Amino acid sequence: MIRTQWWQNGAVQTGGQEQISQWQSQGGTIWIDLEGEPEAQEKAFLTGLGCHILAVQDAQRTRHPPKFEDFDTNTFVIYRGFSQFDEDISVRHVQVSFFIGATYLITRRNGTSIGVESLWNAPEDLERYLNTPAILFTRIVNQSLGQYIKRMLELEDNISRMEDEMLDDPTDQLMQRFVSYRSRLRKLNRVFSYHEKVFAAIMKESTAVLDMSDAAIYHSVQDVYDKCERLDSLGTLFYEQCGDLIEGYISLTSHQLNKTMQALTVITAIFVPLGLLSGIYGMNFENMPELHSRYGYYILLSVMATVAVTLLVFFRRRRWL
Repeated sequence: MIRTQWWQNGAVQTGGQEQISQWQSQGGTIWIDLEGEPEAQEKAFLTGLGCHILAVQDAQRTRHPPKFEDFDTNTFVIYRGFSQFDEDISVRHVQVSFFIGATYLITRRNGTSIGVESLWNAPEDLERYLNTPAILFTRIVNQSLGQYIKRMLELEDNISRMEDEMLDDPTDQLMQRFVSYRSRLRKLNRVFSYHEKVFAAIMKESTAVLDMSDAAIYHSVQDVYDKCERLDSLGTLFYEQCGDLIEGYISLTSHQLNKTMQALTVITAIFVPLGLLSGIYGMNFENMPELHSRYGYYILLSVMATVAVTLLVFFRRRRWL
């Protein structure tokens, strides 16, 4: 699918591939969005528009890390957005490749992009930003990063609820969720770290298209970078928080196990002397003095009861029970 948004003389027209030839002959700026095109045709189409063959190959790779590269006629950026972000951090990423020229923006994606769709369906924003492809690029990324931040802040509430559950009733299922969150956050943090490095490099290495001496472009890129930095710090914070919760869960369960072992030890300590006494008087030797005593059985029971009560009082005073 190839669709276009063409800005000319202050007006935006939506169309398809036929608008590209009109833009080339009549001027203006254009946003070309590609999804699901056959690779061979897509490669010929993009190189025909002046995109470098190596950048096209990177864009067509299924899983390429975010990157930034400057060419003679355009700037190439790979951004990793998402089409799904559930509360269990089940994220379905969408790779969006940007070819940013002076009079055009080309987006190539392998799925539905929140950033692309939010700008594509906003006529007022298109009229405002389409005449400057560099700023349009930052607005698309900004929309996606805003959704990332929204999901991450919702995740903070989920982790807080899980922490309360752990304090009330730590279970194995809760432990599995902590481990799952931590594992998925590690993968997500890698994406956030890439994005932060990419936009830090863009701010340092001003290009003809992304000119940091232009105040509007600078502030737009700075805004994107700030969001990337915030996401990176949030991801790291939640990753460490999940690690702390896992350690807290292990400490709680270890404490519970220690309490159980302590109770069992106390019970054992009480019954060992009682077992000793009953064992001694269970030996039916002929010459045992107490064996034929009329009150020997009751005396032994009294001694055993006294020993048990004494040990219970001792353990209570030591706060072992």
